[in-house]
Amino acid sequence: MNRTIVWGHRGAGFRHPVENSMSSFRKAVEMGVDGLKTEAQLSKDGEVILSFYNQVKLNGVSAKISDLTVEEIKKVRLENNEQILTIREIFDEFGKSDLIFNFDIREAPVGVKIIEVGEELSLIDRIEIAKPAIVFTSLEDFFRPLREKNEKIHFVNSVFGGYFNISEKDLEFDVMEELNIEVYNIQHYKSSFEIFKLIKDSGYKCYLWGVLFKHFMEKYLKMNYDEARIDGIFTNYPDTLLKLRNEIQS
Repeated sequence: MNRTIVWGHRGAGFRHPVENSMSSFRKAVEMGVDGLKTEAQLSKDGEVILSFYNQVKLNGVSAKISDLTVEEIKKVRLENNEQILTIREIFDEFGKSDLIFNFDIREAPVGVKIIEVGEELSLIDRIEIAKPAIVFTSLEDFFRPLREKNEKIHFVNSVFGGYFNISEKDLEFDVMEELNIEVYNIQHYKSSFEIFKLIKDSGYKCYLWGVLFKHFMEKYLKMNYDEARIDGIFTNYPDTLLKLRNEIQS
């Protein structure tokens, strides 16, 4: 059985004081993560910026990232005095490695630009574009422009499912197949073994997010069905997850 992918959330997650900083991403890579997970949005001049927050403080004044150029954004300092990163800087740093990259986006134009950069740098096969669970745009409207842009880019559907466990009706198999969306990403406490089985029986990958505690990590690393495992886990404690994976899935 293949081993579960360990994703470093915004770099080393809670193991580094400043998320989405270059030093946080480097620390995650030093830990041995398989992939880096973060959020992306566009600057005023159309560059992909890696930030969860859509606003920054520039000269003491709040400003939207979408209203600032890269040059202006680079004047902002993170808590450790590092600069906010662009996607090109991450690819320049780690593009020649074996790492995979997963980007949450809120709007299709951000994904279009990610695809353009990925095509330019020949990294398309190592990039995943994800629709966050808090974005309620339909899968069709969200992913269609991106699929028309590139036939090979990997898509991840983060399922919301309301305030209860995910059910079959939340999985939208028909749209997933039509747009070739390969992965379901589920908040782990809304998941179930039955949904995991259904996803795998239907030919899709299953990721879990929000996995922070050791007993949950152990549970999901041990979970298997018909020689299939949970395909990937997003965590803020990648070192703990990696250690457990080496013990459980060696």
